[in-house]
Amino acid sequence: MIEKLFSSPSYDASKVLMDVAVLRQEIFASNLANLETPGYKRLQVSGDFTKVFNEAMKSGSAGKVQMPAVSQDLSTPAQRKDGNNVVLQDELLAMGKNGSEYEALVDFVGGSMRTLKVAITGRSQ
Repeated sequence: MIEKLFSSPSYDASKVLMDVAVLRQEIFASNLANLETPGYKRLQVSGDFTKVFNEAMKSGSAGKVQMPAVSQDLSTPAQRKDGNNVVLQDELLAMGKNGSEYEALVDFVGGSMRTLKVAITGRSQ
């Protein structure tokens, strides 16, 4: 039973997505820390991660997906004369969305842990 709980595709996917959410949070923090740095180009998670992850989910191998690459966002126009392209509001909104997604994943994984506890102890409390 325990093996099934920790090797289910949804549990594996949740672990990967939690790691990616942590990476994104670090990127947002870096972008915000460099808000006033001349010439700074915001960082982002590579855009192909979602596609790769969805394909891995379909094949049942989400737990084997590599962490996404971090790259500079060269497509967003500079917001200041010095070339910095970080937009405070955009970063804060994305950070809030990422935090909400992370909390949902924590709730899901927590539910899996509660299921394991019930299986071990025979009690839900």
